[in-house]
Amino acid sequence: MKITVLGKGAWGKALGEILQTRGHDVHWVEKGGREIPKGTDLIWIALPTQVVREVLQNLHSFAGMCPVVNLSKGIEISTGQRVSEIVGHVWPGTPVAVVSGPSLAAELVQRVPTALVAAAQEESLATSVQAALHGTALRVYRSTDLAGVEWGGALKNVYALAAGMCVGLGLGENSLAGLTTRSLREMTRVAVQFGAREETLQGLSGIGDLLLTSYSQASRNRRVGQRIGKGDSLEKAIASVEGVCEGVWTTQALHKMLARKHVEAPVAHQLYQVLFEGKSPKEGLTSLLDRDSKAEAE
Repeated sequence: MKITVLGKGAWGKALGEILQTRGHDVHWVEKGGREIPKGTDLIWIALPTQVVREVLQNLHSFAGMCPVVNLSKGIEISTGQRVSEIVGHVWPGTPVAVVSGPSLAAELVQRVPTALVAAAQEESLATSVQAALHGTALRVYRSTDLAGVEWGGALKNVYALAAGMCVGLGLGENSLAGLTTRSLREMTRVAVQFGAREETLQGLSGIGDLLLTSYSQASRNRRVGQRIGKGDSLEKAIASVEGVCEGVWTTQALHKMLARKHVEAPVAHQLYQVLFEGKSPKEGLTSLLDRDSKAEAE
């Protein structure tokens, strides 16, 4: 199979190299490129979410010629769209799949055993993507909940920022475990409001990715949150990590979407206030703890 990967950052490079070991002919097109190699069977998007639309528009002449696989984990600020929705808007009629789950690019390169999920509305496409990637040291499951898998991948970055702030404040393991558990409940409620299936958030692209991104020191989102918890400004914290911290921009996009739909998401709300409205991390946590008591299932 001939595969073109848009983006050659850590994630795009790692997945592309794995696809090469599966016997595929892989080519990379970096931001600014305007040509897709002829005969491409699948396009894989491994770009920061906020530039996806621009890159696809520059490649508009290729619209709809083959399916697209999304590897990006975020929500577009200006529209509130997931990456598959951006593809559908720029390249109408293009079949789209997503691959997501708990995975650090560095460990993929080292061939550390990893489990991911491939999802598409059409099971035949999910099966095709699964077959293209599944193999030694990488187990790929499949799903037809495209929206749920994309929402899980985007939201876990938001709540990993909150987890990092908890660590940066020095609050201990009890606090981190409690915050992560309530974050899973909240991200599930939010994702379901926007079309996800609840069981998807209990899987690899939901709780699996949330745990990895919240607890791993290699996670950019956790490290940015941790620096903010220790007192760094947002700008300084972002500058301290290499690559894009998707959670910051997804928090901004999510805030607008939640306000329109009147969805209760106290962790995300406090995080937004810390990142963009000048509230201190300690004040944000205090606001969460001072809320009225409620049943755990709420």
